[in-house]
Amino acid sequence: MATRWKKNWYAVHRWLGLIVSLQLLAWSVGGFTFSVLNIKNVRGELDQNPLDPPALRLDRVRLTAGEASAAAEVAGIDSASVREIRLRERFARTVFEFFDLEGQPIGAVDASTGEFMARVSENEAKAAATADFTHDSPVVSITLLEGDPPSEFRGGPMPVYQVILDHPKNPHLYVSPITGDVLKRRNRVWRLFDFFWMLHTMDYRNRDDFNHWLLTTMSLFAVFTSASGLILWWWRLPRKRNSIAPIL
Repeated sequence: MATRWKKNWYAVHRWLGLIVSLQLLAWSVGGFTFSVLNIKNVRGELDQNPLDPPALRLDRVRLTAGEASAAAEVAGIDSASVREIRLRERFARTVFEFFDLEGQPIGAVDASTGEFMARVSENEAKAAATADFTHDSPVVSITLLEGDPPSEFRGGPMPVYQVILDHPKNPHLYVSPITGDVLKRRNRVWRLFDFFWMLHTMDYRNRDDFNHWLLTTMSLFAVFTSASGLILWWWRLPRKRNSIAPIL
């Protein structure tokens, strides 16, 4: 009976070890990949052009913040939903930018003319992307994404301009249509990192969730496989047998 029980234990350990070893390999290769990739390259920071914000042209400001708020309210922005107003330079204009209670941009008013601007133009979004990217690379395409965000922009605010540049790294820059700021930078290195991150978390849909049953189950399998291997190793240790000395 004990021998059969041990054989069953060996069989379970062997087949479970085969399954777990594949995921352990994915975790190990992923960990190696994370350790050798430059995180600044992954995030696109090595290709980011460090631009200082332009100085405010106060000589172009003709409106007060209250007058800008009134112009925004005429355009449909409820003043009760505005938490913050910022004065800044963008695309050769001095504007008041409005942010909602959650800190998201909702529009801007030209500080000189009082014109309400709900979105930046495609040309302005292209200019923002090419200025942000340190290499001289032409724009391949620009698309205003309004539905579900692509995987590489998951969690980002929508809508958003996706600007694709002609460069060996295949950069995709995501530009806010409200402020014209570059929100995220994606490239081939990021996509490689993200692929192994998906394997690491075993979240094959959203890629960022650690708290799901598949990862928990595989972790338990890995613990059980390691523990059973130690038990099997202990079983195979040679046992000392007590010997009785012959009586002379």
